[in-house]
Amino acid sequence: MNKITYLDGARWHRALVAGASNVLSRQEYLNKINVFPVPDGDTGTNMAFTLTSIIDSTEKNAHPHADKMLAQIADAALDGARGNSGVILAQFFQGLSDGAAGIKKMTPENFSKAIQCGAEYARQALATPIEGTILTVITDFSNHLNKSIESNNKDFETLLKIGINEAEKSLENTPNLLAILKKAGVVDAGAQGFVDLLNGIYDFI
Repeated sequence: MNKITYLDGARWHRALVAGASNVLSRQEYLNKINVFPVPDGDTGTNMAFTLTSIIDSTEKNAHPHADKMLAQIADAALDGARGNSGVILAQFFQGLSDGAAGIKKMTPENFSKAIQCGAEYARQALATPIEGTILTVITDFSNHLNKSIESNNKDFETLLKIGINEAEKSLENTPNLLAILKKAGVVDAGAQGFVDLLNGIYDFI
């Protein structure tokens, strides 16, 4: 039985608040494992600041339509983006918003296409995209969603679970792609933050 077959603005907002709360609860851990691009221990703080600015500016005026809600989220993220991880997240949300233009209620197919757009925008945020970072995990998550849609997964809970499993595998592989992570014995902090965001959303759903 299909459980959740669409996301409107209200659902998007509630899901994102849940995802952001999970990142906030993991903020200190993300700072602790932050070694790339420099070990300045602020990835968790930057992601938390960016996500908090989204929540603060949308909590009183969450739009009922998915596209309008995502436009509000993207604007708030761009205004509040801090650090590399914040800028990448903001660009991801901008792509998500542009990919959802004109859609009041998102189906899993719409969602998958919008996430793909978000993944492309995230890569464009950096002049030299580096693998083994949040970019790799976003791309792998997006590619897997598209494959799952082709396999006829039409329910958000199933789709997200499959996508998150792939994102977690991709996260575990980041030290194999980036020597500085392998040397420090950690995964990429920004990538971990993105997976934490996804897991918070999934737990809510």
